[in-house]
Amino acid sequence: MGSNGEHHQRVVVDDSLQWLGKPRPVRVIVVGAGISGIAAVKLFNERLGDQPVSLTVYEKNSDVGGTWLENRYPGCSCDIPSHGYTYSWEGNPNWSRPYVGAEEIFDFYKGRAQAYGVFERLKLSHRVTQALWNDDRGKWELEIEDVANNRIFTDEAEVLINASGYLNNWKWPDIPGLDSYKGTLVHSAKWDDSVSFDNKTVAVIGSGSSAIQIVPRLQKITKHLFSFVRSPIWITPEFGGDFAPEGRNTMFTAEQKETWRNDSEKFRQLRKALEHGSQGTFDLQRKDSEAQKQLFARCHRDMSAILSKKEGLADIMIPKFAVGCRRMTPGHGYLEALVEDNVTVVGGGIRRFTAEGLETNDGKIFNVDAIVCATGFDTTYRPSFKVIGQDGKDLRDVWAKEPRSYISVGASGFPNYFIVTGPNFPLANGTVVPCMETTLKYAFEAVRLIQTEGIKSMFPKEKAVEDFQVYKDTLMREFVWTSSCRSWYKNGLADGKVWGPWPGSATHFMELLERPRWEDYEINYLTGNRFGFLGKGVSRREANGGDLAWFVQ
Repeated sequence: MGSNGEHHQRVVVDDSLQWLGKPRPVRVIVVGAGISGIAAVKLFNERLGDQPVSLTVYEKNSDVGGTWLENRYPGCSCDIPSHGYTYSWEGNPNWSRPYVGAEEIFDFYKGRAQAYGVFERLKLSHRVTQALWNDDRGKWELEIEDVANNRIFTDEAEVLINASGYLNNWKWPDIPGLDSYKGTLVHSAKWDDSVSFDNKTVAVIGSGSSAIQIVPRLQKITKHLFSFVRSPIWITPEFGGDFAPEGRNTMFTAEQKETWRNDSEKFRQLRKALEHGSQGTFDLQRKDSEAQKQLFARCHRDMSAILSKKEGLADIMIPKFAVGCRRMTPGHGYLEALVEDNVTVVGGGIRRFTAEGLETNDGKIFNVDAIVCATGFDTTYRPSFKVIGQDGKDLRDVWAKEPRSYISVGASGFPNYFIVTGPNFPLANGTVVPCMETTLKYAFEAVRLIQTEGIKSMFPKEKAVEDFQVYKDTLMREFVWTSSCRSWYKNGLADGKVWGPWPGSATHFMELLERPRWEDYEINYLTGNRFGFLGKGVSRREANGGDLAWFVQ
């Protein structure tokens, strides 16, 4: 206390901060060069490119593209309209058809990576193995494996953005005896083009999106196909079907593509109509909505009409849970393939692999030449590399039982760490790519804050995480995702907590992130004083000889 009763606190001012909010040098590392990682570079260049900020992107694969580089199984394609699967700032008037295949999607996004200068900031075949937060230095210290040269090196950054995706780490099925099988074994996410299935007896394990695209292709060439279905699934009408009058067989004409190339406004209106339609279907996700009831009745009718051609098949394939509890999937040609004479659908579970094939829980043996495991990915949302935050805690351990994120983008106790497509990202709530963009913009706003307001570290408060989790779990009771089905949205549990979709529409998510709630963050400052960024008492205008009467109107 001073003699006048005032409390004096020593204010430490960084001598390099000569004017209010002068940006300090900051380094950002992005992990992953899929659709999100490519967008990250473009948004970084636009928002922070003129600031003293550096960016490096590390990608474990030998090329960009993420899931569209890795997934090349027969029939692999996007099941939403192609004109709704581009960045918000740039469409592709040259798509060949409404529902394009993996190769065409990959080519488009690789072209965007080249156009946006991604390769200038990108390290390919570089796998991040560990990220360790150094609290004293206010930096992430990373260990990176240079796969091509078989070496390990380190890097560091103030900000770490994990854009590696939620369907990135594929896994074999958790069924005993996998190594005992002597035939050909293939995973849908690690497809082997050298394998021939012609006139073979083949088993396909799974009934998710990948299996639904694979089965119709293999049915045409195999001697016999056994489709192992643990859980029923709704096959829905095509997404955006009004824009594809001939369904999956629709092709865009040369005249259409020329019109879209030459009339940017007409093309923009087409894209807006698709997005508006996609965004306007969220009411389907409410369990008791009229839209859900109508879709349930339509899907039941349509599926029954096809499956009734083979006795007992409808009982195996048609669910009783709400449409959308498992991911809605159009499934072009899937049901038609299941009723063919050379296909047998096997319900129930698989007990084990045998040397010659599979044994089901009821003791039946199925000997096959090849097994295709369309069994998906690790959907625990735990990062694929060590992320060690405050107090030496690894996020993989912290989230071992449940991925408790802050509104999908952050984790308490993990400073300056932002997640694209994290837990409860709106992956089934409407449009996807613009939600990725919004998350990246949010992260870069945080970078700007760290850079200009003297912030050493920031992470969501535990109370903010807890409040979001309570809100999310409460609201989820209204939505179809909490119906009783086994879904990767719930880590394969019938009645688990929903980790997948956002508890609301995609619009709801984007509008929330557009106005960040920094009050939900624990913030620590470089000088220990939140006003250290005020500098030496002058503004940028004064320091740079700017207009000092800007306020006069």
